[in-house]
This record gives sequence, structure tokens and C-alpha cells, in this order.
Amino acid sequence: MRHLNLPCLLAVLLVSQEISAQPCPAALTAAASHSLGSVELTWTAPIAGTPIDEYQLLRNGETIAILDSTATGYIDDGTSLEAGRHHILDYHLITVVPSTGTPCTSIRVRTFLSTGDVRLFDDFNSYADDAQLTLEGWAIRDENLPLENSTWTVSNPLGRVNPPRFDGTPTAGGFIISDSDFGGATTPNPLGSGMSHDLWSPTIDCTGMSQVHMHAAVSAVLNNNGQAVFDVDVSVDGGSSWTNLFRRVAPFRTVGPPVVTVDNADGFFGALHVDLTEQAAGQPQVRVRFRHFEPNWDWWIAVDDFLLDDVDAEAGGSEVLLANEDFSGGIPPEWTVQATNAGTFNTWNSDDPCQRSIVNFNGGVFPYLAGQGVHRLGDAFAIIDSDCNPDPTENERLVTPVVDCSAQTRVFLHFSSEFLSYFSDIPSVLISLDGGDTWEPEPIFVLTGDALFDPAEDPLYGRFVFEEPRAAGEAQVAFAFSFVSPGNQWWWAIDDVSITAGDAGVAGEIFRRGDCNIDGSFNIADCVFLLAMLFSGGEASSCTSACDANDDGSINIADAVYGLANLFSGGPVPPDPGPFECGPDPTDDTIECTTPPSCI
Repeated sequence: MRHLNLPCLLAVLLVSQEISAQPCPAALTAAASHSLGSVELTWTAPIAGTPIDEYQLLRNGETIAILDSTATGYIDDGTSLEAGRHHILDYHLITVVPSTGTPCTSIRVRTFLSTGDVRLFDDFNSYADDAQLTLEGWAIRDENLPLENSTWTVSNPLGRVNPPRFDGTPTAGGFIISDSDFGGATTPNPLGSGMSHDLWSPTIDCTGMSQVHMHAAVSAVLNNNGQAVFDVDVSVDGGSSWTNLFRRVAPFRTVGPPVVTVDNADGFFGALHVDLTEQAAGQPQVRVRFRHFEPNWDWWIAVDDFLLDDVDAEAGGSEVLLANEDFSGGIPPEWTVQATNAGTFNTWNSDDPCQRSIVNFNGGVFPYLAGQGVHRLGDAFAIIDSDCNPDPTENERLVTPVVDCSAQTRVFLHFSSEFLSYFSDIPSVLISLDGGDTWEPEPIFVLTGDALFDPAEDPLYGRFVFEEPRAAGEAQVAFAFSFVSPGNQWWWAIDDVSITAGDAGVAGEIFRRGDCNIDGSFNIADCVFLLAMLFSGGEASSCTSACDANDDGSINIADAVYGLANLFSGGPVPPDPGPFECGPDPTDDTIECTTPPSCI
């Protein structure tokens, strides 16, 4: 099989594409099987008669196969991929044609593959109905005789599109959904009834695992003026008892319990990661429960690509390239705004011109702005508010400082995001390899409406960590938060942006400094908790980084004194990420932390 000079081939392809177009291969898809450690790639063959010599298949820029012209698929068995990671894989299919022919356009697709210790993966593609689902150990349970017919099902009764993957694009094939819009029109579940629709995973054996992490593709739209709650719980006794590890509450729910707060408000869109280590590591009878609690003719929770392994997808790297930016001092001068109408209309800013912040303008009290305010980002953030910015068109980018990643093999972007999308706006996260002059065509994350969400409902909040292979080895890397729309849409707010690199370490873990008892707030109880932990055999914190109030790299009585001085005698505020917003540790120390539930 002959080998071609790839740069020359690409140049010929690009020039020839301007001459004419041939019917080409299309619809490149990538289906990751985490259990098998492989990715199945398929594409549609070109029409008969199209001249093709062969296909070249690249993974992250490296050729992994040269295939015969009759090929319509390939199984990548993950050879050469490092074990124990989540790999972002960028596949690029190049069609090679005879020298006298006209080349086809190359096509690309991105996916991720776990090379960790995978104990369960389910993409819900093999179930014809719910009966087959239960045969595989999943359990659909409706607790306390709910009135709504919103039970979990793979039948997708209203024909919803698929929930989002890690990059915002839709999953493929089947998925499972509890759809209150389908089941609750005339019979809503009364508040306080405890009625819920629950989905239990099969029993999972986690013996021999020192870390346990759950990952899933999730769309949870709870309704801005609704009452629903989305919980993820874990059991280590086969389902006899449960511990809640993740919670989201509709921003209009002020009675309960649970009630909405600035720590649990909003829906969710994207890849959900939940750390089960404290409860599940080493346990033989682990189950995960997705709970749709007291939906009241609201919207839905949809789940796909359930994965349980030992990989912390949110750990980030141990080396900090860009320290946590919380925008408390406005947008820093070393950041840039690239805007179509700069100086004429509002673009990215930290002024919050339409007063979206529930903390700043309603004292954190719900509901606010009919449940459509900025609930999770504290008192300072960057925002593009299209509703306050009547541009005829918008193409606005908030760009990080340029970072040098030339010595790095792994690079991670961390940020918190809360957005209320309308119909035609496209929020996305982009990467530039030339300092922001040009932007790579494939976004890191994008919201286009192809994946399942409902516009202009409850805001969607997430704390995201993206590994970006394209940044590794590059000297002029910048990231951009891009908002493109025809004008007069809604808003997107971001906060706590940082860039880390290297192997996973404590720098990527997210917490509030000072919140030693990890209850989501900083007060005297944290100082008492720390003193008990140090001197009287009290319970140990699962996030000792949070207990290091003075950020000196050790846990001792000085941290309690430092915290008390701030609380009662005007002493300095605990260093970044501070006590009020979740963020990574900018200090490279040896103190460990499991990200608290209030920071998920």
C-alpha cells in the first residue's frame, strides 16, 4: 500500500475543491464502546462511479489506517491510547482520488473514549422497549403513586431529539427519558407528596476500584416556572438506602423540601460527571439512581451514554497556565473582546446591564425574573445579554489571554457557564492556535438546537472541564466564548475561567476555600468543624483544600484563626477561589479534594 505525502495531498485537495465538486462520502459517525475500548466509525459511500484510490483515516492528526476504496467503516481498537483516561478523539477521513480526478471534501467527527476501568457502559441502543431494558438490570420505579404518567421510558413518547454529548452535539440511537410534558397535562403531582419517577442502574461491582465516577449525557429542563427536582443518588447496598450527590431544582420551587437555592438552581445540558468515590469505592453492590421528583406538568430529564469508570473527567491538570478569573474586578485588560459592533452596542461585559443577577438584585431570593435570572454565578461574572443589546446581528467573542502550551502534552479549559438560549443564538467555545487571529472550525462546545433542550425556559448551568488536544504543543493558544445570533435573543454568562495542564492533580478540583464542612457556605461552623477535625477526633473533610483557609499548603490551627478573623474582625478574605464561588486551586500543593456536591 503506497504512502502519500500528507501536506502535499491536502494542498492538492484544497486547490482542486475550488474547481468542481464530486459526490463524496458523507455522514461520518463515531460510536464509542467504552466497555470494548474501541470506536466504530462508519460513513456513507459515494455514488457509483466516483473515482477513489483509497481513504486515509487520521486520529488527532496522526494517520491510523489507509483503507481500500470500497470501505464504509473502520473499528479503531484504541491502539497507542494511554490507559486510565478519557480521550477526546478527532477523526478525519480524507478521500484520495486518482491524479486526474477531482478530490472529495474531507469529513471529520469528534468523540471521546474511556480507557479507564469501565464497570458499566450503556448507550440504550439495544432496547426495543422498556421490558428489554429491565431484563438488563435497569429498574423503572414510580414512588408514592405519582399522578403524572411521566415514568422513565426508552419509547420517547413525544419524539424528542437526543440529549447532548460532551461537546453539545446530540448522542445517537436510543436514550431514556422521563417526560413530564407528555405525562402531566391534567394530573400534576402535588408538592410535598414525595411522588417521583426513578430510574435505577443495574447493580455494579466496584470492588478493587479506588476511584468511582459516573458520566452521562444529560438534558434536564425543569421549567423556569415549574416545580421539578433532578437528583442523582448512589446506593451501596443494592438500593436499600441512598445518598444524594447531585441536585438541580426548578428556579420557581420555593416550597418543599427541597427548595431552590443559589447552589442547586437551574437545569443541565451536556456531559454530567458525578464523583461516587467516597461512597462506592471498593463496594460490590453499587447502584445509581436518576430521580425526577414531583414534576408538575414541567418538561423532562433525558439520559444517554451512561458510563461508570475510575476516571475523573473534571480533574484537570496540576500546572496552572491561567489562574482562576472570577471577573470580580471586571473583564481584565489582558482579555479581549472581539465584537461586530464594539462601541455601538453592548457586547461581553461584567456590568450586567439587564440586572440578571439574583445575588446582586434580589438578595439571592427566589423566584426572580420569572425564574430566568443568573442564579449560580455569584455577584460577578461576564455576560453577553442579547436582550439588552439590540444588535441587528451579533458575533461577539470573549477571548482569554494567550497561553504558551508548547511544553504541554495535556491542556484543560475550566469554566462555569449559565445560559438562557432563545431560538437562533449559538453559544460556543472556540480555540485559536495563533493567538486569536483565526479560530479552528470545530468548536470545543456548541449549542445549536440539534441536541435536546427547550429554548427560553429555565437557565442551564454547568461547571465544565474540557481537555483540548489541539492545544497541546502549541505556543499561541487562546480560547473564546462566542455568541452568534441575529440579535434580540437571550443571554449567556460565564465565570471562574482557568487553564491547567499536565497530568491530573489537585489544581483542577473545584471547591470554596474556607468551606471545610462542604455544606456550600463559609461561616463559623466551618471553623468549628476544622478544630474538631484537628483536635477532638471530628469527622474528616472530603475536601481538605477547602479547609486550607490561608492557602499555605497545610491544614492546622492557623486556618481556623484565619477564618475567624475574616468572619468577625475584618481579616482578609480566604484566597482564590475564595469562599463565595467554586473554582480550582491556583496553588500547586499536595492537599487533596473531592469536589463538593454544591460545586457540581
